[in-house]
Order: sequence, then structure tokens, then C-alpha cells
Amino acid sequence: MLVFATEDQLTEWSGEPSPANARVLLREASILVRGACRADVFDVLPNGLPEDDDKRIAMQEATCAQAAMWASTGVNPAAGSGGIAKDVVSSSIDGASVNFNTAALDAAKAGSIDSLCSSAYRILRDAGLASSAVQS
Repeated sequence: MLVFATEDQLTEWSGEPSPANARVLLREASILVRGACRADVFDVLPNGLPEDDDKRIAMQEATCAQAAMWASTGVNPAAGSGGIAKDVVSSSIDGASVNFNTAALDAAKAGSIDSLCSSAYRILRDAGLASSAVQS
């Protein structure tokens, strides 16, 4: 499995310590980055990374941006929609009632599992990647 960024790079990108599941986040983010770049044509090194420094760095940074977004929003993409942390909006003790914000926020989090965040996408586009045009 080709992963475009390391835990140290994620820490540097986000300015936060890597979460416990950083390897999973980076692996899953790399899958999305690779998918976004599947129509792009570029030379690769023997390890599968782009030969061009700008493209390689863009894929690394896009991976970090996606992983950092998941970490900050409590999304575990490997767990699917079951990996979305619920936000408590109210609770009570005597009535044993807890209410979660499960509407728009959860829909946005679930959507983030299968698509790149806007920051990651912009990073790739700025490097000439994530094209939908057919190339040869």
C-alpha cells in the first residue's frame, strides 16, 4: 500500500501531535489522493511516488490535509459511517437523557469518508493534479 505521508509529516502539517490512529488516517487519505489523481499522467520513482518534487509534495500535503481534517472532526474513515464521533448537544442525569447532534454535522462527516476535503483538493489542483481530463 502506497502511503504519501508519514506521521511526522502529519504532525508538522497540523501543528498537533499525531492521533493514535494516524497510520489509518494516512493510509485512507492516501487512497483518496490516489483516486483523485488516477487520470493524471506523470513519471514515477521505483517506490511509486511521483518523480516530480512538486507533485510528490502536493500528494504528501493533500494526504496530510485530509488526515488532519478527519482527526480534528473525529472521523475514522476505516470504520465507515460507524466511525463518526457523535457530538452531545444536551444531557440530563435524573431523566437519563442524552441528545446528539446527528443531522447535518453527521452527514458532512459521512461525506468526508469518500471524498477529499476542499483543502486537499486545492493542493492537488495547484500542482496540476486531480484532473478529470483524459490524458495520454
